[in-house]
Amino acid sequence: MKKHEIFKSKHELWLSFLFGAFSVKSDALFEVLYDFAMIEFRHLSWLGDELVACGDGFDFEKGEIDFMGTDYTMLFEKLKNNIQKTQSYYQEGEMYARFRSDENYFMQKLEILSQQESEKITAFDKKRVLEGFSLDQEQMDALTLFLFEESYKEYELILVYMYANFYTDSKLLSTIFIDLIYESQFHLKSFARMMRSLGLLSIPRTVMESIYKFDDLETFLVEGIKEEEGAKEECLKLARAVNHPELSNFFNFINFQENYHIALMQKALKHIRGEDLE
Repeated sequence: MKKHEIFKSKHELWLSFLFGAFSVKSDALFEVLYDFAMIEFRHLSWLGDELVACGDGFDFEKGEIDFMGTDYTMLFEKLKNNIQKTQSYYQEGEMYARFRSDENYFMQKLEILSQQESEKITAFDKKRVLEGFSLDQEQMDALTLFLFEESYKEYELILVYMYANFYTDSKLLSTIFIDLIYESQFHLKSFARMMRSLGLLSIPRTVMESIYKFDDLETFLVEGIKEEEGAKEECLKLARAVNHPELSNFFNFINFQENYHIALMQKALKHIRGEDLE
């Protein structure tokens, strides 16, 4: 199998672990699966770096990802099957040996977990009830729309900054892109876990190639700053709409984080323009 096809399969495997983690209610189990997802993301980054070094093209296309389980046992079985499918494509070399070693441990851990008590998964039942909160229809509609739009945006940003990082030789830009990836991972985790509580969890749609394969980094950053400013406004609007102290505080917290994202992007913009950094 060609490396760009392995990249596609690894992308899908990362998402199956990531959204598998988001789907479970147990905090302890979530932490285990989320850690595995972050390791899979690191694998994906290493593979992308190798593809770029070899001059091979690749994209973030993905197919149907089979991760939904009615209970933990079914989820674990699907994750193991996804690992085995992806491993069947691996080539020889130290990087692939690391992939296999990590994932063999994942499968051992999943086998142990499957022998323990299995709970029902309710992340996809569309009940639209947020435990511990009493929201009316208008508030719930505002929250639902925000979560779908912003979870896609954060997934998109993770891929965009990952792709941009593959092609930069600037240490400063690389540091900024990695910081922004970490921030978007936290936001995606926060929004997706809330979607799990509402029974609305789903993997975001595929990101169009034209979004991350841009020709002009300066234009991308200028547009990205505008998007971040729009995201800030959406957070403030939602905080007003839900009108609930705890939720409003959370979305105001996200809003203030966007301020620093804008500052990082402005720093990157100054760097590529050759302007002095303060």
